[in-house]
Amino acid sequence: MAGKKRTDNKGRILRDNEHQRKDGKYEYKYFAGGQRKTVYSWRLVPSDRTPKGKRDDLSLREKEKAIEKDLADGIDAVRASRMTLNELFRMYMEHKTKLKEKSRSKYYELWHLHLEGNRLGKMVICDIKKANIQKFYAGLSQSGHSDGTVRMFHNNLLRPSLEFAVDNDLIRKNPTKGCLEGYEGTRKREALTRREQQVFLDYVGSSPGMKIHLPMIQIMIGTACRVGEICGLTWADVDMKGRTISITHQMNYDRINGQMKYFVSTPKTESGVRKIPMTDQVYRAFVEQKKLNMMLGRCGDYELDGYRNFIFLNSNQRPYNYKSFNYILYGIVRNYNREEQERAKREKREPVLLPVISNHILRHTGCTRMAEAGMDVKALQTIMGHSDPAVTMKVYNHVDQERLKKEIRKMENVI
Repeated sequence: MAGKKRTDNKGRILRDNEHQRKDGKYEYKYFAGGQRKTVYSWRLVPSDRTPKGKRDDLSLREKEKAIEKDLADGIDAVRASRMTLNELFRMYMEHKTKLKEKSRSKYYELWHLHLEGNRLGKMVICDIKKANIQKFYAGLSQSGHSDGTVRMFHNNLLRPSLEFAVDNDLIRKNPTKGCLEGYEGTRKREALTRREQQVFLDYVGSSPGMKIHLPMIQIMIGTACRVGEICGLTWADVDMKGRTISITHQMNYDRINGQMKYFVSTPKTESGVRKIPMTDQVYRAFVEQKKLNMMLGRCGDYELDGYRNFIFLNSNQRPYNYKSFNYILYGIVRNYNREEQERAKREKREPVLLPVISNHILRHTGCTRMAEAGMDVKALQTIMGHSDPAVTMKVYNHVDQERLKKEIRKMENVI
């Protein structure tokens, strides 16, 4: 005679490994990874009502279905139920063997500052939901961090770490998907117009306290190099006879073990190692810079990571860094705009003001001028050190729009 079927307190037949406790709560026992596991729910099926005062949750049968799918697909739910997001991040970073030391140090520092002690960092990865990620991003935003910072956490830290968990069958899906919506408020970097560029260069060249920066600015625009590549240039990298510049390294200034330090590294990408021909203007700027160094007594004895004879030195005989030169550029624009507003007021006209100018805007301006001159896209990609041609094409697309505007103006009196 067949054994009596087990039922719950409503007379429903329970499946194998299902059980109802005396307090009415259901449980399901199963094996995963050689360990016995148990899940619980106050409801057997989705249509059951959650008892008053009890936490609403998936029904037991829904949980069983998810467990069976995980087991069939090889999802290591047991391991995921023990691993915190902090532990996952460390595992992910250990597998990023080709990550530059500068980036590795920065990522660890950011994680330590914002996630290690945060509730999200301490959560086990199988419990992390989209809402947890969104709450963390909202917290960053509310504490004054920009949309760009939120996107950096998403693209460089959280999304790839959790994608690593998906790829290694620890979780089924990445909870960061769709969490960046609403964080698009970045300031678009625009190249200087030709008029802005000329006004800016004329002002720097005519200002006694600022014209010492003119050669460096001209070289930054004329080569469209990254600021770290310019700051890291030594006279050994410049072939004045052959009129070429060899980009093999870059100067960095970043936080290492809690302290801001200078260090030299290879360029941002493999495509960053390149040789750039000089224009006549860039050649003359290097000649002028050499004269300035002699006049100011900036001898280049400073040595860093085996490199010496740096070309662009400050008054402390140290190379410039991206922060210090940005401050110089901001100060130039601030002084010009103040003086221009005073002149315009005296002359009773509208002032011709300059926008904020940064290191990157000078690079983007140089790239745009090259594209406007009709330089071949592949040649421009090589000069810029872009690994992705799509980045270079964005400049051409912008230039094409400007050309279209000029061409359409020719129709002004035709229709």
